[in-house]
Amino acid sequence: MDKHYFLKLLHKYQKGKTTKEEQVFVEKYYNLFQNEPDVMDDLGRDERTAIRNNLRNGIWNNIYSGGQVGKNVRFINHRYVKLAAAVITTLVFISGLYFLNNHSVEKNMGAPEKVATIEHIKNRVIFLPDGSRVILSQGSKLNYPSTFDGKDKREVYLEGQAFFDIMHNKSRPFIVHTGELETKVLGTAFNIKALPGEDNITVTVKRGRVSVNNKSKLIGIITPNQQITYAKSKVKSVIQTVKNETYLNWKKEDLLIDNLTMSEAAKIIEDRYDVKIIINDPEIESLRFTTTFSKKETLEEILNSICLFNGLAYTNDMEKSTININLKK
Repeated sequence: MDKHYFLKLLHKYQKGKTTKEEQVFVEKYYNLFQNEPDVMDDLGRDERTAIRNNLRNGIWNNIYSGGQVGKNVRFINHRYVKLAAAVITTLVFISGLYFLNNHSVEKNMGAPEKVATIEHIKNRVIFLPDGSRVILSQGSKLNYPSTFDGKDKREVYLEGQAFFDIMHNKSRPFIVHTGELETKVLGTAFNIKALPGEDNITVTVKRGRVSVNNKSKLIGIITPNQQITYAKSKVKSVIQTVKNETYLNWKKEDLLIDNLTMSEAAKIIEDRYDVKIIINDPEIESLRFTTTFSKKETLEEILNSICLFNGLAYTNDMEKSTININLKK
């Protein structure tokens, strides 16, 4: 996040117009940003004083009310890891108050379905109730139930673009609804693009086998490196072979990791950087955090950030492309 966006947040905070997540971020990271002169130069003296007072009041009000910001979810801002290390005494105080995040995913199991709507600027990863993984493109929406228990099939509804990596379950097929099309699988990895306002819906398979139906009519069955393009206006489809994975380039953009466990994040890193991550400690696997994987960050930068903020260490066997993550000794 650049300084201009942070300044906008400061002004919104001063006016009391920030969301809960933005409020938490400002209150946690203001002390980091004020160590960057070019950021503070853009604020007037009175503004700096007023914001500091508001921040101080917000922090102490939270302490006196016994309030916490969510549960067991750490925030990691990769771009300021080095700065955080330089002002660690400030972070110890602020992090002690705000390690926990109110913006964690709701766990209301009584709700019939969840709706994941992605903020405009980032992709996002979602783990479904059966452990299947979905990377949802910016601006897209996915409707899915809070549990698949008691159902004879796993059904979700997509508006936009998403990459699905589905857990195999022979007795319970997985179905993605995109308007009039149904994409059905048992366990596979595939991409669906069904953007609002566009006539074409495309389904591309990376691994496994997928069947695509228009209501009750089978359009086609495709396997790895095959793609179905369905034109809604003409009610026609074309099957073709894709020679590379350019259709997945959108996955390389900035990716929001929201309230995921270390084990879940490891799967994302493995897929993103083509490595194998080994975590032998169940406590490490269950650690939760929120951050963003930037498309510009290297594997080492991401690992350093995650380990620094969670008290961990890692070793990288470059010959085997294997990374071991352990508690820091």
